[in-house]
Amino acid sequence: MSKVLPKIRSSSSLILLAKDQAAKAKSFDYNALLLTRTQKSSFMPESSVFPGGVCDTTDSSPAWLELFRRNEISAAKLQGINNVKGPRPEIFQAKEDKKTIDPSLALRLTALRETFEELGILLCRDSRSLTSTSGYGKFYDQFDRVHWQHIVHNDASQFLELCKQLDVLPDVWSLREWSVWRTPSTFKKRFETAFFVTAMEQEPSAHIEPNEVKDCAWRSPLEYLRACLRKELWLPPPQFYELSRCLNFSSLESLRQFAAERELKGIGLIHPVIYKCKNGTVHLLPGDGAYPADPDASSDIIQAGVSVEEFRAQAHGKLHRSEHWNQHQSQLLINFDRDDGQVHPLDPTKL
Repeated sequence: MSKVLPKIRSSSSLILLAKDQAAKAKSFDYNALLLTRTQKSSFMPESSVFPGGVCDTTDSSPAWLELFRRNEISAAKLQGINNVKGPRPEIFQAKEDKKTIDPSLALRLTALRETFEELGILLCRDSRSLTSTSGYGKFYDQFDRVHWQHIVHNDASQFLELCKQLDVLPDVWSLREWSVWRTPSTFKKRFETAFFVTAMEQEPSAHIEPNEVKDCAWRSPLEYLRACLRKELWLPPPQFYELSRCLNFSSLESLRQFAAERELKGIGLIHPVIYKCKNGTVHLLPGDGAYPADPDASSDIIQAGVSVEEFRAQAHGKLHRSEHWNQHQSQLLINFDRDDGQVHPLDPTKL
């Protein structure tokens, strides 16, 4: 059993949801924005994912606090985005040194910067919208997005400069903590990713960054899941899981309210442990009766020695797992009540 594990890098991702103006006859009144990575992507090429990426040191720079102070937003006022009462994974734990800002703010800045880099969408607030209490995200697109997207993509520190030039603040207030996923120990590249969710009253237009993004689209969570099952696109396990959770909410307003209320209870780390079966793989998730005490015990693939179906039949107690026969044939199995206020994913094949 190997215990030599690659370094885990912190990253951030944004589940961007917007009202669907043509949703009168649909089951869901909102869409999600996902992008498809290019074939040259170094991690999960050609997968359909939420915008996001690795944290940059400039996302944690105290220079951001100065920008907020210029707009009469003190560090104390920013604590409003860090009023979580329940437990949270290590990625949200503040560092002892004074050279970086609170992770609750820095991780939001990463998600917003990456969304702009990849899709050209700048979620921000100006002096007129700073006092907004609607809970919905704001965006601004009346500037040379293509020019600045290229600049920020090549130098993450220029995201701060962009906000200064436009006299806006990143809309950190509309982002709600949703989940945290860690890449399984069997992967050579590993990330611990904070997923945020934001709701918007209209769909911003996107401009893709061609080196990283093949295409993007606004589609309902159910449409994305069905497209995956039809083998039209590939959703990695976190995307499949989180879109399936969205199926609990037919209206964007109900999802937005739930996210705001649930955030206060904290979130747990979702760290899949992969078992290789004869006809597929099983990802065990925290809470499953067979979930190991140390999910990082080995970087080797665990051989179950049986089929997916037989592995399921051997289960005792609670189930919290996803079963995968190939990239497009998956199902989630959950039979326990979570105590963190989260909602379980729903089966898209039964809707």
